[in-house]
Amino acid sequence: PMYATIIANVINIVLNYLLIFGNFGFPEMGIVGAAVGTLVSRFFMFLYLWFILKTKEKFKYYVTKFNFANLEKTVMQKIVELGFPSALQMFFEVGIFTSAIWLSGVLGKNAQAANQIALNLSSMTFMFGMGLGVTAMIRVGNQKGLANFKELRRIAQSIFLLTFLLEIVFAALFLIGRHWFPSLYLDIDDMTNFADNTEVLIIAAELLLVAAFFQISDGLQVVVLGALRGLQDVKIPTLITFISYWIIGFPVSYYLCLHTDLRSTGIWVGLLTGLTASAIMLYLRFNYLTKKLIAA
Repeated sequence: PMYATIIANVINIVLNYLLIFGNFGFPEMGIVGAAVGTLVSRFFMFLYLWFILKTKEKFKYYVTKFNFANLEKTVMQKIVELGFPSALQMFFEVGIFTSAIWLSGVLGKNAQAANQIALNLSSMTFMFGMGLGVTAMIRVGNQKGLANFKELRRIAQSIFLLTFLLEIVFAALFLIGRHWFPSLYLDIDDMTNFADNTEVLIIAAELLLVAAFFQISDGLQVVVLGALRGLQDVKIPTLITFISYWIIGFPVSYYLCLHTDLRSTGIWVGLLTGLTASAIMLYLRFNYLTKKLIAA
């Protein structure tokens, strides 16, 4: 899967270069060229993964012999019971970040551009937390199967600590480079848009100041969520994510953005509030469940 992603990204970059700017005789399609590049790369990723599964003996049977008539109702029900709440967790989180884009758009194009820069940078560092979250899910699920709950708790807390330390490093990088990182996204020498670019840089630097602390909460909540999925505990965490993002986080973003002078920064303060609430409540849930399992 990692190789599939890397190759797809290379294809995406090459097609973007050719189709956005019309290089080497290709049509100049602008933003539509970027969309085409993404579409083609995603199709490649799917076909590549299917080919790998089909050619490897270990997986071949499940790809070539799949039959809808052989589906077991109880197994499908179990998958839905675990999968649907997990999907809702992601939906609630993606939703609040989408709302941040909407709110920044209300403030104008420069605010939205700065928001997109900060969001893109924080999304890249979030991938490390997401990877460790998958690790937590696998390792915790393994120990749950072995009924070794003391080791389960030790492993999970080790991953939490590793994530915390890693996110502190990212937070430090954001604090140190908050004026430089946004400049990578803009043509500083473009005199035509100099005023707009300067405003975008100032706003983005302010957002990265909040994003530095936001990293820590975001990374921790995703690894604790992964550990809870490993325990097959998904319903209460789904409720926690809804409360954190939409009962706590979004109202704070909305109020601070539209009714105070914080504006763009207020949106990110709301995101930080929601993610911090999520991280704390999810950890309390994990702590409660693991202590209960050990005691039993």
